[in-house]
Amino acid sequence: MKKMFVFTAILAMTLSACAAMQANQELDDTIAQAEKEIAAAKQAKYVWRDTEKFLADAKQLKADGDTEGATKLAKKALFEAKAAQKQAQDQAKAGPKF
Repeated sequence: MKKMFVFTAILAMTLSACAAMQANQELDDTIAQAEKEIAAAKQAKYVWRDTEKFLADAKQLKADGDTEGATKLAKKALFEAKAAQKQAQDQAKAGPKF
């Protein structure tokens, strides 16, 4: 019985470590993608006001160990960067139509 408990505890720790590593990898990927999309929005000269702040805050939360909060802000920065690029494309076509 004691061996089964030890095995179960080791298995639980291993699984939680794997989940944490996967969450960190997802966060790193999201941050990298957000940085890429922000650069593209800058190239289009259409970066939204708080997008870079959200990314900076996500990086700070990651450094503080708050993976969940950091992921949420990184995804928000990624969404805003993509939306800014879409808005830049839409605005390029704007104008009076006679």
